[in-house]
Amino acid sequence: MVTNPKSISGFSQIDHVVITPYGIFVIETKNYQGTIYGGRERKEWSVNGKFKMMNPFFQNYGHIKVLKDLVDKKLHNHFFSLVSFTKRCTFKVDQELRKISSDDLILYDIELSEFIHRKVSVVKLQDKTPVLSSGEIDQIYSIISKANITDSKLREQHSRSINDKKEEKKSIESKKKCTTCGQPVSEKVAAYCLSNKKFDGKIYCYDHQKTTLR
Repeated sequence: MVTNPKSISGFSQIDHVVITPYGIFVIETKNYQGTIYGGRERKEWSVNGKFKMMNPFFQNYGHIKVLKDLVDKKLHNHFFSLVSFTKRCTFKVDQELRKISSDDLILYDIELSEFIHRKVSVVKLQDKTPVLSSGEIDQIYSIISKANITDSKLREQHSRSINDKKEEKKSIESKKKCTTCGQPVSEKVAAYCLSNKKFDGKIYCYDHQKTTLR
């Protein structure tokens, strides 16, 4: 966990960092079950088309930004973003995110070591000169270790801030219900109703939109 003034809690909790002679891999791990739907530029992804989550690459970009601030600028183009899911998932995402040529990779946890080795091999073909010497790797490891916040109170504070934000989001979403039947509606449906003057500032599900406009 490192300081991040731009985050909700003031901190970023990074799952894993792998430092190699040919680049730095920042890994975000997810423990979901089901079909993962998402795209590189989509703000929100979903599990089984129902449960929403923040685009994990957007989340990891924030982590990488914090780490870049800790190291020499010459290394800023040598960061790779990996998002790892368990094998209990199936991916329905942009195929580009599965190609080893991409600097943003989505993979299964059992593929993690393989993908890192494959990516390093690709980089080595492009430039056989290592980006980092063993001494520089040790130095970066030391910098990140020193930046790591181990204070249990601050870690608890971070967790509370994240959970409070999740509860706030749930509370907002729970209020997006059809005025007629009380059924929850999606953010898209709610936005459509609120932008349509014919609904007079009220929200209706798809079926009651039709009856209301008659």
